[in-house]
Amino acid sequence: MGLSFGFLRLNELRVDDPAYVFTPSDARWRRELKTFTESWPLNENKFLPGKSFETKRFVNILIHAKDGGSVLRESILREIKVLNEWISYNISVPTVDRRFNLSYQDLCLSYDWVCSGNEHIEMLLQRHKVGQFIDLSYPRGGNKDTPVYLGTVLGDITLFSENNTVSDAKITQLFYFLKQQQKLVEGYSSDFSYAVEHFLQDVYSSELIAFSFAHYQSLEDGLDENAKTFLPNFVVSFVVLAAYALFTSFCLRRSSGNRIDWIRSKPWLACAGMSTTILSILSAFGLLMLLGVNYNVINTIIPFLIIAIGIDDMFIMNACWEQTDDRMSVPERLSKTLAHAGVAVTITNVTDIMSFAIGCITNLPGIQLFCLYACVSVLFSYLYQLTYFCGAMAILGDVEKEKRHCIFFYKTVGVVNIAEMNKSQKPLEVKFPNNMRKFQRTRSKDLPQLYESTSSASSSDNSFSSQKTLPIDELHWKEDIPPPTYDATSATTAHKEPDRIVKFIGSSYGPFILSNPMKCFAALTFSAYLAGALYGCANFREGLNPGNLVTNDHYIAKYFEDIKSFWKKGPQLHVGVMNAPNLTDHFERERLFKVISAFENTKYTMGREGTVFFLFEYLNYLDQLNVEIEDTDRLWKQKLKSWLKYTGGSAQWEKDIIMNKDGSVEAFRFEIAMKHLVEPNDHKNAARILREIADQQPFNVVVYHESFPFADQYLIILPATIQNIIISLACMGAVSILMVPSLPSGVIIFFAIVSINVGVFGYMTLWGVNLDAVSMISIIMSIGFAVDLSAHIIYAFVTSHGDTRQRVIGALEVLGWPIFQGASSTIAGISILYTVDAYIILTFFKTIWLTMVIGAIHGLFFIPVFLTLFPVGFFRIPKVVELH
Repeated sequence: MGLSFGFLRLNELRVDDPAYVFTPSDARWRRELKTFTESWPLNENKFLPGKSFETKRFVNILIHAKDGGSVLRESILREIKVLNEWISYNISVPTVDRRFNLSYQDLCLSYDWVCSGNEHIEMLLQRHKVGQFIDLSYPRGGNKDTPVYLGTVLGDITLFSENNTVSDAKITQLFYFLKQQQKLVEGYSSDFSYAVEHFLQDVYSSELIAFSFAHYQSLEDGLDENAKTFLPNFVVSFVVLAAYALFTSFCLRRSSGNRIDWIRSKPWLACAGMSTTILSILSAFGLLMLLGVNYNVINTIIPFLIIAIGIDDMFIMNACWEQTDDRMSVPERLSKTLAHAGVAVTITNVTDIMSFAIGCITNLPGIQLFCLYACVSVLFSYLYQLTYFCGAMAILGDVEKEKRHCIFFYKTVGVVNIAEMNKSQKPLEVKFPNNMRKFQRTRSKDLPQLYESTSSASSSDNSFSSQKTLPIDELHWKEDIPPPTYDATSATTAHKEPDRIVKFIGSSYGPFILSNPMKCFAALTFSAYLAGALYGCANFREGLNPGNLVTNDHYIAKYFEDIKSFWKKGPQLHVGVMNAPNLTDHFERERLFKVISAFENTKYTMGREGTVFFLFEYLNYLDQLNVEIEDTDRLWKQKLKSWLKYTGGSAQWEKDIIMNKDGSVEAFRFEIAMKHLVEPNDHKNAARILREIADQQPFNVVVYHESFPFADQYLIILPATIQNIIISLACMGAVSILMVPSLPSGVIIFFAIVSINVGVFGYMTLWGVNLDAVSMISIIMSIGFAVDLSAHIIYAFVTSHGDTRQRVIGALEVLGWPIFQGASSTIAGISILYTVDAYIILTFFKTIWLTMVIGAIHGLFFIPVFLTLFPVGFFRIPKVVELH
């Protein structure tokens, strides 16, 4: 309860910025962005679109014709113009005091107090009239000294072959950039963004155009919607798991026609197991929030994981309790339960804790936060299993010992009616203690046998009286009653007709899978499984598409699909030359031109026709004047400075150049047109190639593109995943070898973990899941789960008796059913997640589902068959560890 006060900091500590959550904390893009923002800071009254990376309040609308035709038709352009003017002048938000309404004209980033009005729409409308003045060459049009870059305003274009000018385009876009530097105004800008969102979603409609849109907070809102979508599904999953645990907590009594045994059943223990998981989550999250640890939307998956782990532990603990002799004292039964289940539960939790702890070293904040919260949650789950849950088990063990009702706790004692017994056709006998026989007044054959069965102490029919109820405990004299013989099979009470299930596993299922035909089938099946897994591993795909961070029906998902039309051809790479060359030296100029050519001639750039650089425009200007190029200060300082001041593109070049006091250029930037940036691998490869080129150049060259933050995630994800898997497997192997008292058995556990995780990763790929930050979390998680499902059966094998075959059957009898319960309950609980149309949640569903199914098949089929291939001496099992 005390730790739960940490939830008061819930909103304060929440971080959903995708650039923070899904990119490395020391990623190169952060330094590159810092260079550009510090060298060319945002000036809200000297703003030009595309020249600043600090815009954190904006609205972007992508527009295409409903009939799929060109957007350059006059009717389409006029419809777009009407939409643009409506947003620019008619949408407004009230001030705090409700005295004024602020429109886009009040909130826009402007140049000399004039808002950017998406002038390209009017230009395209008037293009036939001004064609002689404005060149519509793609991607860089305009005129000699004032370039107009068309690559960012037109997409999916068709060009006239004779002059490389635009003839057709299927999509265009509108931009609205809003003020953000004052907190109050930033709030109004945010309100305006949501007002536009409401207008576009709920009010505006057109018969001519269709659109998609996004604003700065759309992706965060989409992530938040993921959490809201997951919450009701989590509740359903929790209810399903709780119902499953509660249902399987009831035992049947075969001696009474398979009726519920109201003494042995433990529904309150199932409730304690479920509440253990909730306590763990509250404690872990509360503690970390009290310590000021941030969290993000992906952490909403953690409660489900803890419930899955906790229920699995509960099934193991309960199964081991049922293996104990019910005539022992409660402390003795609990001692024997923990002697067996304690190791299995410890392996489960320690390996999970280590898996998530290893995930914390990943240099991705989202994964770090997820693994930290998961690690602490599993730790609390383990502590509460050994304290709170064991305490509940002891209390309910006393309830069982005292023959109290499992739900209402009143004392139940069976009654025997002697008159009814006399009517029975079969003679009944009772065996009295020797020192009581002299008081016997009825013949033995007419009375029930009370002390024949070793399981009589747990039956509700074990006392008799002519009219009264006589507790059986009052008839016990230790000196005259022979010591009970304990048989594990007869004492076992598995859930839902437990004796039959255990008997079926031991007498039918175990011998069946260990027959020679089934061994051959297992070998063939495993070979096919491994071949498919390796094929998937060899063909994995990298990258997290931003659209995958939201549900597929969220409006921004369509935006990310449409934006690819602009990524195919036309996006601009920003290149900063931080130590500008001496332009008066023609050798320095030639070196600079080689730098530019290096960037222009790559797989992902378009060449000279897409380069926007003031120096090229200045040289065009000099060429028009037939000026001879000389290495003089007059030409490269005074005249250049004059041209920059009076040319038609002066506003643009002003935002690109940093001048020294003596008139020389200190630093400058230019833009290179890019292409083929559609898929995550394209972003990753382009970022790597262009950065390598920048690193090889003189003049301290820095490059940046808006896709670089996600590209840095793509670049780190594979080596980080490999690193985590190697460290995790090493640690899991070490834990298995240390905690399972048989070195060969520990090695088998290690190879089982490898096999399960190869299968999870391979079939995850074949199921359409990419290797990204989300699936990396899933892979880390699956390593811990894989240990659970393989270690349980091998540990039970090590602690059994007999030869290899007998040990395998014994292990399946003891833990086969709880392993199946744990896997099936988790699968049942997560099945509801498959209905959620969101990549993040579906990725977790697919990974957990694959882990449980593949792990259960290993634990209940492949591993038992594999163990019988070796003689028992191979495992070098110490005699002292044989528990059952």
